[in-house]
Amino acid sequence: MKRLFFICILALLSQKGMAQPDQNPLFFKDRLQPLDQKNVFKTEGYFNWCSSVIKGDDGKYHLFYSRWPKEYTFLSWLTHSEVAHAVSDHPEGPWKYKETVLKGRGKGHWDAITAHNPKIKKFEGKYYLYYVSTNMGNEDFTEEELIETAREGYSHPNWKKQLRPNQRTGVAVAESINGPWKRMDQPLIEPSGPITTITVNPAIARGNDNRYYLIVKGDKPNEKRFIRNQAIAVADDPAGPFKMHDQPVIDYLDTEDMSMWYDSGRDRFYGVFHAHSFIGMVSSPNGIDWEKATEYALMPKTLKFKNGDQISPDRLERPFVYTEGGEPEMLSLAVKEGNDAYIVFLPVRKQTRPLPNERQIAWQEAELGAVFHYDLHVFDGEKYNQHSNRVNPVNDYQVFNPQSLDTDQWIKAIKDAGFTFAILTATHETGFALYQSEVNPYCMKALNYRDGKGDIVRDFVNSCRKYGIKPGIYLGIRWNSFLGVHDFKVDGTGDFRENRQRWYNEMVEGMVKEVCTNYGELFEIWFDGGADHPDNGAPDVLPIVLKYQPNCLFYHNKQLAEVRWGGSESGTVPYPCWATFPNFYSHAGDTQKERMELLKHGDPDGNYWMPAMSDAPLRGYNGRHEWFWEPGDEAHVFPLDNLMDMYYKSVGRNSTLIMGLTPDPDGLLPEVDVARLKEWRAEIQRRFSNPIASKSGVGQTLEMELNPAEVINHVIIQEEIRKGERIREYLVEMKTKKGWQIICSGESIGHKRIQMFDDVKCSKLRLRVTESDGVPQIKKFSVYRVD
Repeated sequence: MKRLFFICILALLSQKGMAQPDQNPLFFKDRLQPLDQKNVFKTEGYFNWCSSVIKGDDGKYHLFYSRWPKEYTFLSWLTHSEVAHAVSDHPEGPWKYKETVLKGRGKGHWDAITAHNPKIKKFEGKYYLYYVSTNMGNEDFTEEELIETAREGYSHPNWKKQLRPNQRTGVAVAESINGPWKRMDQPLIEPSGPITTITVNPAIARGNDNRYYLIVKGDKPNEKRFIRNQAIAVADDPAGPFKMHDQPVIDYLDTEDMSMWYDSGRDRFYGVFHAHSFIGMVSSPNGIDWEKATEYALMPKTLKFKNGDQISPDRLERPFVYTEGGEPEMLSLAVKEGNDAYIVFLPVRKQTRPLPNERQIAWQEAELGAVFHYDLHVFDGEKYNQHSNRVNPVNDYQVFNPQSLDTDQWIKAIKDAGFTFAILTATHETGFALYQSEVNPYCMKALNYRDGKGDIVRDFVNSCRKYGIKPGIYLGIRWNSFLGVHDFKVDGTGDFRENRQRWYNEMVEGMVKEVCTNYGELFEIWFDGGADHPDNGAPDVLPIVLKYQPNCLFYHNKQLAEVRWGGSESGTVPYPCWATFPNFYSHAGDTQKERMELLKHGDPDGNYWMPAMSDAPLRGYNGRHEWFWEPGDEAHVFPLDNLMDMYYKSVGRNSTLIMGLTPDPDGLLPEVDVARLKEWRAEIQRRFSNPIASKSGVGQTLEMELNPAEVINHVIIQEEIRKGERIREYLVEMKTKKGWQIICSGESIGHKRIQMFDDVKCSKLRLRVTESDGVPQIKKFSVYRVD
């Protein structure tokens, strides 16, 4: 089944005119590090907010930020904010206040009141300090009035009629990072085009054309709700004049507070913003036309600390990304908790080799999982025909009627088998959804079964949680025989097809959101055959998963694959099998043969961590290969010896093994399948639960003594994959009277390498790494005797 999908993907890739993804996207969300106290910047008596960092000619890091007195309440940012300057030896702090550099200049100036939200830049040898200010027009004002305005806040007449609508962005210029700062007589730009009322929260970068691209925020025109737009303006000089472009940077979401930079290595602009529930990222090839970045949902609005604490503050805003050479080094954020406001500086881990993220580590350590295939055609009593199923709707969807449905029985069976995660086909090629969908009418609501109130996904997830199994969801969106969707494209021509395509994409995106928001945390979301790139007209699914399931493994589309298919449905991968890959989505190579070889073997020099999945249906023995239940297939359950061979050639070759299981029309996993799974678990435990000896260590050689001497015939080696795959070649040797004798050898190890060899008796042996990329990190080296 997956093989046919992959061949179709190859055909898609070869078609001319298809939009292809950015070939070098920026990934850094998984390099954001937890905080400690040196990364938190507070000032007694002040709210700290709105940060911007630059490295000075003195080699130190200079922070320009907003602060205002706590005595006038948090809302006094509009009346009493000032721009302050702090210094540190590191971009992530700790910071020491140095001086206040800008305040409101008083009546008669455009920046009479407050100085807020600074951005510091160096262009052509000069420092440019962009900031926001306001005024009361021609009206007189007193300090007491400003304090009263701050304490009353948004409802005060001064706030609504003068101070907010008069907010503008300006710039001060200096020859030195320490000033003096010369301000301009007028703001940089007035609201027009995609924004009205105000121009605030500036972000600026210089492109490869030596022009200056300025993003400012304003109100969305002709909008009754309180929604902001961010606009882009361009100038030939960092002090303007700037020309506003007609289209907003983001027109599909209410966003604020862009931090922007130009990455010359990728020849691309990036912007990080905050929205109501997450910190997001967009990118642009030219500074004008912006799109969702691959890591669109950069992080949820929570902060993690090194001591294990985690907070979800009242507000988490004003992101700023400090970069060197276009690469993020630090992300700062403004935090409000109760009557306190401060700035945090999240270090970004530098990465010199591909490393797994936490989702990938959990997936590799899981080792064994199950995918349960269930769909309407299970109930028709006929042999499954994939080609027909893709183009012909099931004659009567009311045939779905599992009278003894028991998802607890499914999950207990895999728990007893030693599996750690389970995936359910929430939709497959019929298009029928096994849950209560609000956007897809072809779902459980349409059934007579349980009076239309059944929810197999809910039952499945609840059973997983009951037995300590991590739940995942499989969504088949590439084919939908009910709606006439083939390879993501709906049937029809002209406007009729275009309208249906748009509706289908919105429906799919709605389904992804339903699955991501209605069933708790998920372990993996699997788009079988891949979800195409949205630039090719396919549903835009990746941002939804990243936003609502940040801890969920994503598999996969042409924007991202966090794991890869291992190239067959045999439950095995060939050796060696590296966890690294040359591309960020699971298609690489110039020919089909090269692509298949890369899927199977990976690439030890690949730049992206993408471990291999081995998959096979349990009922795949002796000429059958069935992912769904069919009558009369009991004899085709794999024998134990075959399953152990799979285990050695998947888990034992640095791959995670996922077995396809087939609940029957009664809603039960057949007893012959249950028994075989339990038998399999017992055999794995018999062989590998009690090593003769184990050891861990760092370096090229790891020695182990057996006292007294023991007969051994297996070794299991594991690298500390958090440090990457470092070993390229190794030997396992035993000490004899004639010196060291080779027992076995190999190349890739990764998460786990299981090797079997003839019986040898020894009292001393060693693992010797003969080639590596960096210092080898051996998590565990164990020896066994298996009878």
